[in-house]
Amino acid sequence: MRKRFIFRGTVQGVGFRPAIYRLASSTGLTGFVQNRRSHVVAEVQGDDALLLRFAERLLSGLPAAARVTGTEVTEIEALPRENEFRIEGSVADRFAFPPIPADLPLCKECARELLDPGNRRYLYPFITCTQCGPRYSIVEHTPFDRENTSMASFTQCPACLGEYADPADRRFHSQTNSCGACGPRLSCVDAAGRPVPGDPLRAAAAGLARGLIVAVQGIGGFHLAADPRRPRAMEKLRREKERERKPFALMVRDIEEARALCHLSSEDEALLGSAEAPMVIAPRRADGGSWLSGVSDTETLGVMLPYTPLHLLLFRHPGLRVEFRHLVMTSGNRASEPIITSPEEAREKLATVADMFLLHDRRIVFRTDDSIVRRGPSSPPFLLRRSRGYVPRLIPLGREVRGVVLGVGGDLKSAPALARGTDLHLCPYNGDLDDSETFTQFDLAVRQLLRLYDLQPDLVVHDMHPLYRSAQWAGGLGFRTAAIQHHYAHALSVMAEHGLEESLALCFDGTGFGPDQTIWGGEFLHATRGSFRRLGSFAPFPLPGGDAAILHPPRIAFALLAGDAGQGGTGATGIPGIDAGTEAFLRAMLARSVNCPITTSLGRVFDAAAALLGLVDEVSYEGEGPIRMEGQGLAAYRKTPRLEEQEAADLLPFLAPADGKRLFLVDPRPLLAKLHAGRPSRSVPSLALLFHEAVAIASREGARRMREATGLAAIALSGGVFQNLLLRELLVPLLIKDGFEVFLNVQAPPGDGGLAVGQAWFEAEE
Repeated sequence: MRKRFIFRGTVQGVGFRPAIYRLASSTGLTGFVQNRRSHVVAEVQGDDALLLRFAERLLSGLPAAARVTGTEVTEIEALPRENEFRIEGSVADRFAFPPIPADLPLCKECARELLDPGNRRYLYPFITCTQCGPRYSIVEHTPFDRENTSMASFTQCPACLGEYADPADRRFHSQTNSCGACGPRLSCVDAAGRPVPGDPLRAAAAGLARGLIVAVQGIGGFHLAADPRRPRAMEKLRREKERERKPFALMVRDIEEARALCHLSSEDEALLGSAEAPMVIAPRRADGGSWLSGVSDTETLGVMLPYTPLHLLLFRHPGLRVEFRHLVMTSGNRASEPIITSPEEAREKLATVADMFLLHDRRIVFRTDDSIVRRGPSSPPFLLRRSRGYVPRLIPLGREVRGVVLGVGGDLKSAPALARGTDLHLCPYNGDLDDSETFTQFDLAVRQLLRLYDLQPDLVVHDMHPLYRSAQWAGGLGFRTAAIQHHYAHALSVMAEHGLEESLALCFDGTGFGPDQTIWGGEFLHATRGSFRRLGSFAPFPLPGGDAAILHPPRIAFALLAGDAGQGGTGATGIPGIDAGTEAFLRAMLARSVNCPITTSLGRVFDAAAALLGLVDEVSYEGEGPIRMEGQGLAAYRKTPRLEEQEAADLLPFLAPADGKRLFLVDPRPLLAKLHAGRPSRSVPSLALLFHEAVAIASREGARRMREATGLAAIALSGGVFQNLLLRELLVPLLIKDGFEVFLNVQAPPGDGGLAVGQAWFEAEE
């Protein structure tokens, strides 16, 4: 009997064919296994008992990094005179999306060999096998074979070729196989480009120990590395990166060091050691050390483990004079630009920040920054940034899309998406498109994506904001286009992941252009795949100075509270950060409605609350105020009596809109007035928690009203505000207890990095 198996999913570049070969050969079967462009085919032949044993052992015998999303099995005609099982050459057939594997972290076996003086790859910084090493970042074409990657320029030596051809070797058919005799090489140069004498890695480590900043070329781009205990290095890094207060990421030597710095759950530790090897945001320990204030002045730290042999050697090379337990590893780029991938660009753009450059000659084809993940006491993990380790893993859609759909995302946290059939490819995080270099890379990334899959879009979906560069770019492609509203796309991003055709949605964030020409951001929607209705929102308020108010949140607090009752304000005075001269200036602006765009943004309400509690005056990075609000609220979480529902109703009352276009408006002014009045007598953490609880209870009440109006109980939560862990912890249980079926983003970020997923799910009504 002969059977054909078709495997789809992450089945290339992870040792899948060698695993099938070993399993079939050891079972006594004949046939072959072969890479196709979109899947792996195996034909196995033998008697009934052998085929049954093969099928029973199949799943347990697959590599850890493999992810099978679909298997088709058919019985076919047996072949005569076949006496072996073999791996056949790849075939580039056509299908929706070839299964390109994500970059994989260093495996335990390779880590052991790396530090074994008796192994021929001892201290070789590019050691890999079928279970680890670069994949997506080096692929030029599909299928994933060596000649289709940037490893093609490195010819395997006889010893490596012997491993590659040996079925008993764990590097059998390892497409990235190499050693010190035939593989990529390290070099180290100073800021002027002069070679640094001696072993490159030891020279770079010695520089770090002296307080220098080293640009380190990794798998998907550059890091800027520094010893966080060296104040001058940290000061220079902040100055040159224009990163006054934004926290830095730490790479730590091992899980024990991560535990010493953070409160880690078993789930956090599992994430750190997973095949994705992301950066995990976790609560920092108060006793971690005073030096941590230079890394992060918030209540959390972003930590990750060494995920390449090069990183591991920076911590464990036996020739190092200083033993590092932790290093700052921040993205290697200039402020607001995408991560740098080439040594030439790094030496040009990072010359004023990096004192040394640790380089290699393995070309990076696709840039990938570090992915960022977070979870809470009762919240499943969610992505803040989807990149290395997760990309290009396909996001399965609950139902098919029509044709090929390209979603270009928005201008912030750009990450385009391409969908066909029931598969969606979400590109890695790129950056903000107001930067010209980032926009150039956005254009390149989309064109690379279409070339990689050899596809042309039938529909290109973009944001309706007329000034978005991504929208203008989409219009110039020459394909059919559709423009959809920003928060509607957020709702669709959740619906896409869960296969929903219709849903209620809470879409809360900072900014999104509305059809009424105002700035939306606190929206209660009823969405289908083809249209949406706005059932409610937070009450509109002005932003005096527009972007100036976003950068200086006391202006927002003033606009909400300082007007008289006829203007919807409370007449409050003494707003923190507003002096007499500024107050007079703002009153004049508001009275004349000069440069005072109207918004419903809950993100801006968070900003105002943070300003009233003295947590932020001038914003130095996006989301600074809300991040500090969340940290303060979490400090009081489960230690402070719960807010009563009636009190919450008084703090965030529901109003009937004058225009009749919505069911309700949620007025944030009484809640903000409560914070302002309560600050002298109540602790900041208790007030921050009060704010979050009031928002959660009001959100549930809004959901109730939407359910009454529509009869729907399915509700999607998306938008940047839902990166707030405390709000998720408070709101989701309330909704579930109230009978709602709650859906959240799982494989896409809830912020603008997942916007393109929703755009690709949009289906224009005929």
